Amino acid sequence: MVVPMEKLSLLIFYKDYRQFLEELREKGVVHVHENKKRSAEDEKLKQKMFIIKRIGEMIKRLAKRAPEEVEENPDQEGLELLTFLEEQYKRVEQIDTQIVSLEKDGQIYEPWGEFPKEEMNGLRDAGWDLRFFTVPDRKYLPEWEEQYNAFPIRQEKGQQYFVTVTPAGTSVQPEADAVVFPQATAEEIQQHIDELREEKESIYHKINRIAVRSIERLKAYRTSLYEDTDELKIVDASEMLIDDKVIALEGWVPAGIKENTADWLADKGVYYEFEEPADTDNPPILLKNNKFARLFEFIGELYSLPNYREIDLTPFFAPFFVLFFGFCLGDAGYGLLLLIGISIYKIWAKPKLKPILSLAQWLGAATVVMGIVSGTFFGIQLLEVQVPWVVKMRAMMLDSQQLFNLALIIGVVQIIFGMFLKVANLWRRYGLPAALSTIGWLILILGEGVCYGLSLKGYDVKIPMYVVAGVAGSFIFLFNNLKRNIFINIGAGLWDTYNTATGLLGDTLSYIRLFALGISSAVLGLVFNDLAVNMSGDIPVVKQLVMLIILLFGHSVNLFMAGLGSFVHPMRLTFVEFYKNAGFEGGGKKYQPFRRRTEN
Repeated sequence: MVVPMEKLSLLIFYKDYRQFLEELREKGVVHVHENKKRSAEDEKLKQKMFIIKRIGEMIKRLAKRAPEEVEENPDQEGLELLTFLEEQYKRVEQIDTQIVSLEKDGQIYEPWGEFPKEEMNGLRDAGWDLRFFTVPDRKYLPEWEEQYNAFPIRQEKGQQYFVTVTPAGTSVQPEADAVVFPQATAEEIQQHIDELREEKESIYHKINRIAVRSIERLKAYRTSLYEDTDELKIVDASEMLIDDKVIALEGWVPAGIKENTADWLADKGVYYEFEEPADTDNPPILLKNNKFARLFEFIGELYSLPNYREIDLTPFFAPFFVLFFGFCLGDAGYGLLLLIGISIYKIWAKPKLKPILSLAQWLGAATVVMGIVSGTFFGIQLLEVQVPWVVKMRAMMLDSQQLFNLALIIGVVQIIFGMFLKVANLWRRYGLPAALSTIGWLILILGEGVCYGLSLKGYDVKIPMYVVAGVAGSFIFLFNNLKRNIFINIGAGLWDTYNTATGLLGDTLSYIRLFALGISSAVLGLVFNDLAVNMSGDIPVVKQLVMLIILLFGHSVNLFMAGLGSFVHPMRLTFVEFYKNAGFEGGGKKYQPFRRRTEN
């Protein structure tokens, strides 16, 4: 649920302003209303945010460096440390560029082999010019060997490499490309490359030794910068009143701690006033859910937080998400592996990771359940296994057609459930009249569905069907907006009928992906099992080893790919089909009180 907020207005005497801000930060409960326009124009704020970005990029770089056995403290702090590290990486980039350039120069020498320097110098001293050329094979002319005293050196990749030895001062003009060698010799180039590589290794060695401690110091520096930016945003949000003697601030406080905050403010010598949010206000969003639903809040935030005046859908999509994941992965063996592995890892995991691991445990448990329902265990089709205890469980297993039908039924249930939530949301925000059209569709879908079911039992439902259609039609076409002309309502109802009918059909069919993903992961598991059996040969020990390698590789790939799809597609069903039918608007801004920062 969305926690109710109270709007807090503050007036502070300018001499007490800095001290009050520090105390407000320590209290850490007021979300200050930000002036985005002024913050966007604040150059000092932008500079600090840019440094924060640089720190984040540097931490990512350092995190990839394997620390040396001995960890050293860097000699620098804060911005000086960041600049030093950036210069080191910049030097590495320069070295890489130089090495590429030198290797390119070195490649010029490769086709010619080693140059006998003494003989070449002797030729020059004797008055002969030694020149180097390259030409495509088909354009090389044998007569050049007499005309220009040409000597072929190498034929490679369709090119002919040759030299000419002519008297000094003679004009040599074969129709070929003259080769211009770098000023440095091949040996000098290689020596320079080796020196640069040694320098690069030395830089990396230095970075590796200080990487861990540098990350710690950069995180601490980033935390202090975040606090500075928070304060700058507060300053930008402040308004000067009464000849710049009084400073005004506005913010938000959760209604549950209003009294506690008021008691605290009463001793601070400031004027304060609480009031409920006006219709034009956009309070920040703080979610409060039970232990289970809280695990899914970060998933909802990937799309958007609800706006302040609508229902938080997190506790309503959470059970469906778990079910969808289990349906998509659909293998009891994979689910059991996830559940056991995550449960063991959770014992030693960091506290901030445990909520995510708890969510993964739920997803693993759902996969075990749905794997039993679909009759799949590491790709083995349990419906075909003749083990007594497995045979007893077949009553709860479904075949492919039943799984297909189940996927559609789940889709219909979630869509209708979303429409009920839409009614509740509209009723809560705008009153009952705003929800009449959606109520009409629910009456039509559920009423006609019940009538159809009764007709299959042999009951005469002709009159009830007409009654349901009449009531639903009046809500959809006549009372969809009580403030409009009836003819406009009819037109709007017709357009809404087209959109809703096509939308509901498309939305329902989208849930077939649950069946498709579950079947595909089961089929791939079965394929890898067959490959392991058929490709392992007949040699004892070797057969079991090859089989084990194929099974481990195949099921690892299948688990990774199926697990990824099993997380992404339930999100898609949640954010598109469910959110749309629930009338979700979103756009809320997270509640972030002005408080002391911790390292992150």
